[in-house]
Amino acid sequence: MRTIPAFTLSRVAIAASLAVAGLQAQAACSLPDARIHQVQGNGPQSPMQGKTVAVQGVVSSLLYGKDGPVGFFIQEAPQNQDADPATSEGIYVYTGKLALPALKAGDVVGVRGKVLEFSRKGDASSETQLQPSAAADVQLCGYQGELAPISLRLPLSGDAAQLESLAGMAVKFEQPLFVIDSYNYGRYGELALSSQPRQWVPTQLYRPGSAEAKALRAANPRDRLLLDDGKTWQNADAWLPGPGGLSAANTLRVGDRLDGLTGVVSFSNGAYRVQPLYLPQVSAANPRAAAPARKAGQLRVASFNVLNFFNGDGLGGGFPTERGAKTRDDFLRQKAKIVSAIRQLDADVLGLMELENDGFGPQSAVKELVDALNAGQDADKQYRFVDPGLPRIGTDAITTGMLYRPSRVKPDGAAQALTVGDPAKNRLSLAQTFAADGKKLTLVVNHLKSKGSSCEQVKVNGAPDADTGDGQGNCNLTRVQAAQDLVRWAKQRRVSSKEGLLVMGDMNAYAKEDPIRAFEDGGLSNLLARFQKDAYSYVYQGESGNLDHALADASLTKWVAAAGEWHINADEPTALEYGSEFKSAAQRQNYYAPDAYRSSDHDPLYVDLQLVPIAGADEMALGMLGLAGLLAWRRRK
Repeated sequence: MRTIPAFTLSRVAIAASLAVAGLQAQAACSLPDARIHQVQGNGPQSPMQGKTVAVQGVVSSLLYGKDGPVGFFIQEAPQNQDADPATSEGIYVYTGKLALPALKAGDVVGVRGKVLEFSRKGDASSETQLQPSAAADVQLCGYQGELAPISLRLPLSGDAAQLESLAGMAVKFEQPLFVIDSYNYGRYGELALSSQPRQWVPTQLYRPGSAEAKALRAANPRDRLLLDDGKTWQNADAWLPGPGGLSAANTLRVGDRLDGLTGVVSFSNGAYRVQPLYLPQVSAANPRAAAPARKAGQLRVASFNVLNFFNGDGLGGGFPTERGAKTRDDFLRQKAKIVSAIRQLDADVLGLMELENDGFGPQSAVKELVDALNAGQDADKQYRFVDPGLPRIGTDAITTGMLYRPSRVKPDGAAQALTVGDPAKNRLSLAQTFAADGKKLTLVVNHLKSKGSSCEQVKVNGAPDADTGDGQGNCNLTRVQAAQDLVRWAKQRRVSSKEGLLVMGDMNAYAKEDPIRAFEDGGLSNLLARFQKDAYSYVYQGESGNLDHALADASLTKWVAAAGEWHINADEPTALEYGSEFKSAAQRQNYYAPDAYRSSDHDPLYVDLQLVPIAGADEMALGMLGLAGLLAWRRRK
């Protein structure tokens, strides 16, 4: 340890230092040389940028780092505010590691600091801040002040100046708000909120490029805001729902309601956000649902995107894999959740997407999944996987798969791996015909090209396949071509009236987009649109829609008794997934359960078929029921 020599101060020096400290406190608390609204100005940046000023204000909220406060927000007392709505009366004081006095909401403080505009590289806006250079530049004035939050409502005006004029100020929402996205909740503490229980992808409801789709695209951003957690570090314990915060058993779902939200408007990481003053009241407005019940005598067909189910080398090693789990332990956690979901879904035939494309041998991913599903199950609940007789299905890292229960259906003929569209861009589809109850069902499982893929250099029928900006994303023409090829394949089949076709899977297209229209124009009935009022299977950037679809030909449509999604994944926080990354040891334990919830990012779909006529009814009556449902669906459209 280094020894610092002692020294003494004269009485004059001590008195002088105390006088300086007293003058600083007096200057900060009694003689501010600027009001906060003057520092903020009425534009996007401060007119006093770079100057050192003294202000006085009421503490509204502290911002915390791992080791304690790193800054705080102050607001001008009501009697000192100006009449200009374009100027903010609040400001953030960044103190970093300075030793601050113990601050709490309502304290009046004087602050001397340099006026700066803080932003990250690439941010379109910045946050006006005061940065004191020493702890003595922050002085408690010894009394309490009034903090009067401003009422704010969603939707916003759409003008960034609205939130800029409130930056650093306390606001309150007297309307209920709803969670519409929790993707960044576990890692960054962020929740996207709206005045509506759910925001819809425009092309889920309207045709791409239509006036309605454009209007909804413009309206959605105005009707949302980010709620932050008042913390500046990643992977802090998720704080809602209170009082204990997020856990596997205490979830916070899209559609859940928040009342009494009060917080401070801030700007960071490229976005305006609200830092909470205290816990809002959370209501489970969208509670978890049990697995959809099925009726005796019906046949259930389902599809499920299993979120990159990769089992390494199949012998316990080979991790991390190209996709999926990074460790063996994480894979076991993933497998337990997938098995739980599939068992509860209780499908007789099941299409899968995002399986590891490693064949059908003893160490394959599909074999390991089937073995796990069958372990300890009665014979009538056990599965087999469909093997098309190929080493692998296509060349992509992921593939489609199919499981079935021999106790309920029997394969009729060999499975087929179908080339659809450009084989360099589209994964192969998997088709298998089954016999059940005197009828035949052909299931085709698909996973069409993703919206985020690059197709800029691709041409389909001479047209470039880049994103056109109509909401359908990249590779739309590639997906349309695949859908049209599937329709042509279906029409070329020679089948009897006792054989039906069901096309299921992750189409990477929303309900009103061109690929789904190609299926419908080809004579396939959109079962989710018919049986569900508001179908969705996926939430992306706060907007909901169904990328996953079930489409039936005319024969099979007559047998459909029900169709829908089981909302176990899309609405749940990503923090509840199996992965251990970006989680503390306690979070890995608290956020995880070997249950179905957040077993994937897509919700599974199901279609229940009544193949055998109901006692007392004939096929004509069943057909009339199907027709009535179809007419009702058309009226809704």
